Amino acid sequence: MAASSADTWYSNPFPLVPVVRLGPSADLGEAPVEAADSGNAHVPTQILGELQGLVRDYLRDRPRGGRRGRAIAVVGEFGLGKSHAAREVCNALARPDGPALWIVDEPAQDFGRMYRDRLRGPADSPEGRAAFEELVRDYYAYVTAVRVGEQSSDPRPGRPDDIPLGDIALDDIATGLRDRVLDPDKVVSALRYDPEVMHADLRVTLGEVTEHRRFATALALLQDPRFTSMVWAWLSGDEPAQQLRERGIRDAVSGIDPVFDALAVQGFLHGRVGKPYVLLIDSLEKVLDWPEHSRRTFVDAFERLVNVYVSRGGLLVFCTSPRGLNAFRPSLHERVVQLWPTRFGAELTARLVAEYVGSGTRPEVTEGPDAIERWPAPFGSESVGILQELTGGVPREILKTCHHAWQLSEDGGGAVRDVSAATVLRAVRELHDNVSEDQVVSTIHDALAEGQWRIASHDPVPARGSEADGPLAVAYWLEPVRNAYIAIVVTPSVLVADDEERITARVRALRGAVHPAQAEVLLVVNGHVSRTMRDRLARSLGSQPLVYRPGDFTQAVNQALDRLRARLTQLRQEADLAELTTELRSALGEHGAQLGQLRRTVSDLARRDLVAAAPGPARSALPEPVEGRFEEVFALLDASVERLAGRPSGSAAAGGPALRAGPSDLAALGCATLVRQLTETFRTGADTWFRAVSAGVPSEEQWARLREVCREYETAVEVLPVQALGEGGPVHRPTVARTVEALADEVWGALVSAVRSA
Repeated sequence: MAASSADTWYSNPFPLVPVVRLGPSADLGEAPVEAADSGNAHVPTQILGELQGLVRDYLRDRPRGGRRGRAIAVVGEFGLGKSHAAREVCNALARPDGPALWIVDEPAQDFGRMYRDRLRGPADSPEGRAAFEELVRDYYAYVTAVRVGEQSSDPRPGRPDDIPLGDIALDDIATGLRDRVLDPDKVVSALRYDPEVMHADLRVTLGEVTEHRRFATALALLQDPRFTSMVWAWLSGDEPAQQLRERGIRDAVSGIDPVFDALAVQGFLHGRVGKPYVLLIDSLEKVLDWPEHSRRTFVDAFERLVNVYVSRGGLLVFCTSPRGLNAFRPSLHERVVQLWPTRFGAELTARLVAEYVGSGTRPEVTEGPDAIERWPAPFGSESVGILQELTGGVPREILKTCHHAWQLSEDGGGAVRDVSAATVLRAVRELHDNVSEDQVVSTIHDALAEGQWRIASHDPVPARGSEADGPLAVAYWLEPVRNAYIAIVVTPSVLVADDEERITARVRALRGAVHPAQAEVLLVVNGHVSRTMRDRLARSLGSQPLVYRPGDFTQAVNQALDRLRARLTQLRQEADLAELTTELRSALGEHGAQLGQLRRTVSDLARRDLVAAAPGPARSALPEPVEGRFEEVFALLDASVERLAGRPSGSAAAGGPALRAGPSDLAALGCATLVRQLTETFRTGADTWFRAVSAGVPSEEQWARLREVCREYETAVEVLPVQALGEGGPVHRPTVARTVEALADEVWGALVSAVRSA
């Protein structure tokens, strides 16, 4: 239900730009600043509860031989509340009795500057420095206890006035040092140990703990009042003082690897004594925009740091996008607990609005996740419903839309009595439809030039006029494939069903005017489209719409066009294949009819013994060896014809079987018939030549004529599939193909011998 007309609200409670940063609410010193925190209201969610539960479990852990470390990744898209969840954890831990806490609000490529100027940790407060110095002092007491334990256990007869040792054994003194009952400085003074020697022992011990020599030296010097301020300045990122350089500390803590080493070393110290220590990192995905070398260095160093925290009893919480998490190796994914925030439903959307309105109204669930009994006035149920649908349940988008809708609902005096659903809809349009269509078309033009796309020489669908097309006119017609087109259509925000239906009708008209297999449409939304509406458009258009966003939009256009071109090419191939299949089926039908007729004709010839009744031409005047060779070839060819016709040689008179020849047999039968005709022509040509020269010696022209006759036959036979004629008979006889191919050479040789011997 909507608010009563008597209810009035003033002063927009929603932030213009909802932003959450880790750490203090304002980085402006101690002076209070109104609205400096952007009004970060708290709404309990499942992910936030899980994260806080994991942190509580870590702090409740009672280490016996070492606290169990863990790494937690809060993973999600922008605006889902990752930073808010980390902020709640930060606020819960940032207390005087809390664990050691280091905070990185966002990584910076200049890691040394970030460490020096923006990293917040225990060194930022006197209490934190004192606690850290006390931690190092514990190690100093441990080193002193080791030295005392190495001495004789005999009781000492007296004691200095400045240390209450009494007549106790050195072993008891060592125990008191380990239990932190005795002051290690007073023990060293009373036992007259050399402080330099003790600090050397401390450096060795810290070197074993930290595995970093220069950090061990610095931490040992931290116990000496002469070096305390120098060490803290160096640990805070400053250049080392000359006294530190003389002791091996030559470089500032600057760069990705040294900064992560500093965090690891400080964590080591806490982990060795079982004290909790926490590192919070927000916006980790920003490293993806770094140059390759810096990004790779960060990824390697961060993975090492995760291993340190998991194995040395620390708690590491970092926020990143899914793409940022994927930049790390699978081994890191296995070492971290992943929490994925989800989008808000109607209930959480109403709760979030109620927290900012501060009306005292808390939505209550009656039966199911969306059954809200009371709504956060001045927003009603319809307003919250369309707010959740259009923003996709993203908290940041919900707050930005509420801020603008509130402004649109104010009357002349700045009062708000009701925020209607129509106002929410108008607010979404005004928030997102803020780029001119000319700018979008200009960006598309640049993308087409970069991708070298071919713009169609003419519009396959003539424009219907600006009044008819309205905002759905085709910006460009592309012709990536011959006679196939991609239409680029630009539209403002698609928010309601009427918008979707208008676009669908226009796209169907474009495709229907061309051909479904010859046209694709790239819809560019200059504004906002919800996830639900995007899915509906994708189902009706057959392709995902592209939302204009400054930045990488040129690349996105080219990638989308590449996919549409590939799809269009496939559709054209499928259409061409279907058309070819139809033509082939028609041609095969005609060929089948002709083949059936040929089979019937050959069968009739076989039954009437016409094939066997082809004895060849009358006997020629050729010499006996040449004539006999021709007769042999005719016999082989006739046998092949009879065999291919469906009956063995000599069975026609006895009533052989009917023709059962297939397509391949018919092709071979045609080849045998043609070769027989060529052989007859060759025989006639050779006989004519021999008759002309039998009366005398052949001239050069006559010899040339004989060579031409032989070559013509040989060339004609070479191009025919004579191998399909089969075997010639017994295995010792040459095949039909070999006999035919050798006939020209044999006839030439026999005629030359016959003429010269005459």
